[in-house]
Amino acid sequence: MITLARSLPADTRSFQAIQTHLEQDHVIILPMATVYSFVANGTSPRAIANLRRLKQFSTEQPLAILTRSDRAAEVADLSPEAKTMLAHFPYPVTMIVKSKPHLNPQITRGFDCVYLACPDRFIYDLVGALPFFLVAATVKVGTELIVSFEDAQKYYGEQVPLIVDGGRCAYGRRGTLVDFTLEYPTIMNFGPVSVDDLRPILPNIILPSHLMK
Repeated sequence: MITLARSLPADTRSFQAIQTHLEQDHVIILPMATVYSFVANGTSPRAIANLRRLKQFSTEQPLAILTRSDRAAEVADLSPEAKTMLAHFPYPVTMIVKSKPHLNPQITRGFDCVYLACPDRFIYDLVGALPFFLVAATVKVGTELIVSFEDAQKYYGEQVPLIVDGGRCAYGRRGTLVDFTLEYPTIMNFGPVSVDDLRPILPNIILPSHLMK
């Protein structure tokens, strides 16, 4: 008999069960306003290895860290502009920032930076409730992002013990990617938030040449 992942609603009532799974080094799937993501305990080498094994990255890259303004300094060195951006979390923006040197090298994989994200209130509140930080990677089938609970359960229900049901993702795409390791905050990939949305927050934000029309 096939056993599918347990499902729980995307609200505070699920936090204790989520914490229990993460403390046991399980990889779970959480919904976000952007896409569904694999999530694990960022302080556990075993959990990080389990996440990378399940994700099967095609190229070496750092993991994302789910965080918020009062927790980000634990994992990253933050410029003034990065702190300004974090003050607006939750927000569907993914930040590239310099990582703290103490991070497990399985998180950074030879890079000196990490991704920071917190696209919605559910993730924001969960991060604040947990005693450890979370690492994450998007859930995909081939090149297609998973943006609904039904698809997450269909393709990964036999591979993870818990999938939190957030229905369909509000945006259905990755967050806008902004690099804060450069001289000026720079949009690297478009997403739900435009450069016009970001300019009141980050007046110096720029577009690289490949994104200019």
